Amino acid sequence: MPPWEYKNAKVIKGATLRDVNPNLHWKEMGVYTGGVYLTYSNGIVTVNFTGVVRNGKAKAAEVLEEVPNEKPSVINITVIVNGKVVDLTSPPVEVYAYPKIYSGHFGYPHSGWLILYRIPVNESSFNLTLISRFNYREYTSLYNPEWSFDVPVLLGAVPVVQDSSLNLNYELSGEKLVIPAYSILSGTGTLESFNDWEGLRYAYIYPNLVAKNVSVGGFNVTMVFLGNWYSDDTYKKLVNVTRIGLHTFAEYTGYDAKGSVWYVQHPYLVNSYVSLTKNAVYLKRYPDSASVFYVLYKDWLLWSNGSLSPSLANFLGMWPIFVSMRGSNPQYAEEFVKSMGSYALSYKSNLTLAQAISRNESENIVFGRGFFVLRSLSAVIGNESMVKAYRVIFGKYSRRAGVNSLDTGTLQRIFENVSGQKLGWFFDEWFKTNLVPSYNVQDLKDLKLENGSAHRLTFRLVDSSNFTMPVEVAVYDSSGTVIGKKTAWVRNGLGEVSFILDKRPVRIVVDPGDPILNPRVQTTVSGILIFVN
Repeated sequence: MPPWEYKNAKVIKGATLRDVNPNLHWKEMGVYTGGVYLTYSNGIVTVNFTGVVRNGKAKAAEVLEEVPNEKPSVINITVIVNGKVVDLTSPPVEVYAYPKIYSGHFGYPHSGWLILYRIPVNESSFNLTLISRFNYREYTSLYNPEWSFDVPVLLGAVPVVQDSSLNLNYELSGEKLVIPAYSILSGTGTLESFNDWEGLRYAYIYPNLVAKNVSVGGFNVTMVFLGNWYSDDTYKKLVNVTRIGLHTFAEYTGYDAKGSVWYVQHPYLVNSYVSLTKNAVYLKRYPDSASVFYVLYKDWLLWSNGSLSPSLANFLGMWPIFVSMRGSNPQYAEEFVKSMGSYALSYKSNLTLAQAISRNESENIVFGRGFFVLRSLSAVIGNESMVKAYRVIFGKYSRRAGVNSLDTGTLQRIFENVSGQKLGWFFDEWFKTNLVPSYNVQDLKDLKLENGSAHRLTFRLVDSSNFTMPVEVAVYDSSGTVIGKKTAWVRNGLGEVSFILDKRPVRIVVDPGDPILNPRVQTTVSGILIFVN
């Protein structure tokens, strides 16, 4: 019977992980002594946690279990308190079932449950044993692959205690156990004072692995490939994009990046990547540059070196990530721009970018709109000023207590100081509203001049959202050659554009480089094709 159907279960619908945490007592409870025993044989995984646990104010043993909808019966857990097996299906045990609490990477929904068991215990300390058993092969092949990284692949159930260093004893029959960012284990042995429980939560078992170690710019990079997926091209690509990423991020942040990172292929990964522990990431079979650059920036070069809020870190990270992609694969970088544009325009939120950053929200507006805001800002003030601003932010603010005070007003002053420009108009439009420019061409006139070949092309560039922005315009002839290009300022939604051209214009492209987030529109005016990029 699934845990949420226990007669003592309380189903908490519409919950998020934030709703669960206040009900736990992590800081009050700890492990005095204990160990973890992991065995794998004939497809069956058994994980046994045994310890003496310090009790907390809740006067209860608290146990968490994560369960996917697709195969809930595969995991079987046993809880033993002070030598007595606990009946989890009946009072006085309290069971809280939180359905569908994970949003997943970039908003993909996951279907499953987080189960909290609260077992009354009066003693100040108690003996606790958790035994999780499941058919690993059946489990990993039948659950929804999107759940690959939101279920406990090996742990099954965990005690609610503070981080503890315990011995991990393992016995593996003919297979290898990958613990990202920690080790690759086989055979029988013990890891003493093991404390990477998050890594064990995401560990997996696989028979044939290829491991590579290389030093890249002071970074120790470990790559774990599935043997039947390994290729020299993938290996070289990971090394190359890591080198480019480290160089770019050092330029922007001023950090001398040193540390370690694990790239780990996983057989069931659906999305481009999943960031796991502080310096480990799962990559799909053919990793893309954006995946590598994002985790390098987010997990090691920024969050590990400072204290910027996650929302602000994600926002600021979008620009150097793109610069790195442009340096490694310009074609892919342009495809990334198009995909991010579609993503940003399709995403709806009541929050403005300023609100999302100040509230430290994980709204995807930070990724989509945020990327184009930084791309447009770079077009306004130049990349040299962007680098200077980043150096100020990471040199002065990312190491300071109370860093959440680094709001958009402070960001504006930093960018103004390094560029020497007043940017209130830019921050008012892009940070304080949910609007985007919407351009169209009006009053177009193509006048052939008296010399017989030259043309005077004039039109008004109108933005129904009334933004003020510098907008690049390109004009093409019948062969597809650019015969005119200039940047026109559209102020408060209106700009005047004129060209003297040697050939007859047949196509006008507004925003050809696509630094501005705006709807794509294609029309024909007076026989000239108009494309708003």
